Amino acid sequence: TIAFSRIGGASSMIDNFSVCLTIPAGRQRYMELLIPQLLREKGWDELQIWVNTADPADLAYINHLPSLDRRIRLLTLPDGVEPDKFHTIHHFFKHCIDPDTVYIRMDDDVVYLEPGSITKLARFRIQNQRPFLVFPVIVNNAVITHILQVLGRIRISRYVPPQCMDPIGWRNPELAEALHRIFLQSLEKGVLSRFKFRSRPIALSRMSINCISWLGKEFARFGGVLGSTDEEEWLSVIRPTELGVANAIFGEVVMAHFA
Repeated sequence: TIAFSRIGGASSMIDNFSVCLTIPAGRQRYMELLIPQLLREKGWDELQIWVNTADPADLAYINHLPSLDRRIRLLTLPDGVEPDKFHTIHHFFKHCIDPDTVYIRMDDDVVYLEPGSITKLARFRIQNQRPFLVFPVIVNNAVITHILQVLGRIRISRYVPPQCMDPIGWRNPELAEALHRIFLQSLEKGVLSRFKFRSRPIALSRMSINCISWLGKEFARFGGVLGSTDEEEWLSVIRPTELGVANAIFGEVVMAHFA
């Protein structure tokens, strides 16, 4: 049994940790939704934009972001490495190993953050240091869709298994649209709580890392050098297995992942 601390009241612990946000970037059409929400959020000290695109229009948008806030910093790939949507992101984790920092990585197509998400997620991460990764509740994430279905929070005509790349939970566009419509209706009615659940461990199951949080001191143990170019598999399954620990889902913060 793994016991999790719950968020409650002010905590001085978060004051002893810096909070760094990271976004592998990026597609302007999504980031135009995400960036303004992050700028409204309290509780973070730096936003690293991991430049991982060669599209001229997207690069122009990314290059103007530091002018919006002095805390925004652009990081580029090593010399000679060309951007690739999936297999070059692993290079950036070497910048995320400060032992006094909590890191929160979001895909560029996270399109909704519940207000207060950053502070709550960072505080939970600090108060629960044993899990390797911590995930929030992510709308349109196959594993979390499975949990929501099993708990009876959403109704889906077919069973969605807890598989990262399930043909229904991950690949089916009709399901993704339906999930977003349920989410938007819940948001409009003020019943976002239907997506929340008791925080829980998750282990030996690959999970889409649409949003994850880790401790810099844990990543410092391997210098931020991942053991695979497949960052998702290595972070969500291989490294926790090597360590003999689980990941965790923090069930009290909701985000929405578009694509």
